[in-house]
Amino acid sequence: MVLGNLTPAATQHDRPAFDVFQGFALCAVLSSLETTGALDVLVRDGGWDGLAADGEEPLAAELLRYLTERGMVCHRDGRYELTPLAEAVRADIGYLVWLCGGYGVPLRSIGEFLTGALSYGGDIGRDGRGVAVGSALVGARDLVPPARELLDGVGIDHVVDLGCGNARFLLSVCRAADAGGLGLDVNADACAEARREIDAAGAGDRIAVRCADAGALDGIPELARTDLVIAFFLLHEILADGRPALVGYLRNLAGRLPDGAHLLVAEVSPDPARPAGGHLFNPEFTLVHAMMRQRLMDESGWRETFADGGFELVRAVHPRMPGSLLMLARKGA
Repeated sequence: MVLGNLTPAATQHDRPAFDVFQGFALCAVLSSLETTGALDVLVRDGGWDGLAADGEEPLAAELLRYLTERGMVCHRDGRYELTPLAEAVRADIGYLVWLCGGYGVPLRSIGEFLTGALSYGGDIGRDGRGVAVGSALVGARDLVPPARELLDGVGIDHVVDLGCGNARFLLSVCRAADAGGLGLDVNADACAEARREIDAAGAGDRIAVRCADAGALDGIPELARTDLVIAFFLLHEILADGRPALVGYLRNLAGRLPDGAHLLVAEVSPDPARPAGGHLFNPEFTLVHAMMRQRLMDESGWRETFADGGFELVRAVHPRMPGSLLMLARKGA
C-alpha cells in the first residue's frame, strides 16, 4: 500500500481505506502546523505551552497525543521531539502545503466539477497563500540549487518574476547578483506574503512587488531593462488557452526584452517515461491542473514552443522535484 510506511508497523491491517484516511488527516494537520509556524514552535520549545490560546490547551494536548500515535513525535526528557520519520516528512512538507493548503478545498469538490454542479474558479478556487508558501518550500529544496547552477555566468542587473508567490526565489537571485527586481502576482495574499518577506530581508529599496496579472505584459514597462525573467509554474496557465496563445505571449515578452535577456522557467512534464521517482508527485500535479483546465507539455514541446515564441532553449535539467523540468532560454537574435 502506498501509505503503508507512514504509520507504525503495529497498525498494519487489511482495510486500506484507513491508510488513505490517516494520510489525509496527517497531510491536513502537518500542512496547517507548518503554515501557522506551530511546527517550528514545537521543534524549538518541545511543546505548545506558550502558543495555545486560552481554552485551547486540551486541543494542544490532543494534537500531541495524535502526532505521537501516528509516529510523528515522541516524548523524551520532558519535551516532545520529531521522530526520524517526521523529520523526513518535514523535509518535503512544501508538497503537503501546496496540495492541502493550496488546493485542498477545490479537490474536495472535484466530483461537482466533473458533473457541472460547481465550476472551478467560479464557485470555488485555490488558496493563493497556500500555493505560494508551498511552492516556495518546495523550491527552496528541489529547485533553487539547480536554478542557481543554470544561472551561473548569466549577467543580471534586473529581474522580473512573473507569478512570484512569496518572492523568496526572487530575493535569492537578486541577493546573489546584487540586482534589483520586481515580483508580480495576481493573488493579493501571495503579494502580501511577498512584501513581508522582502521587508524582513531589508530589500524593499531595490525589490518591489506589484499585485497584477503577469499575463498583461503591457503593464510591465520594467521589462525593457530586464536581464532575467523568472516564470515558475506560470506558462502552463497561459497554455490553457491553447498553444497559439502561449506562443503569442512569448513573442510579446521577447519583443519587450533587451537582446540577450534570459527566461528561467520551471514546469512539470507529463511524460510517463520519467526516471524512477517521477510519479511521486506528477499524477497529483497533473490532476490539479486538469481540474483547472490546464495541460502540461514535455521538454520537446517546450523547445518548439520557445523557438516559435522568439526564444532559444539553452539548457534543460530535471531537478529533484519529482517530474519537474527546469529550463533556461535566451531571447533569439
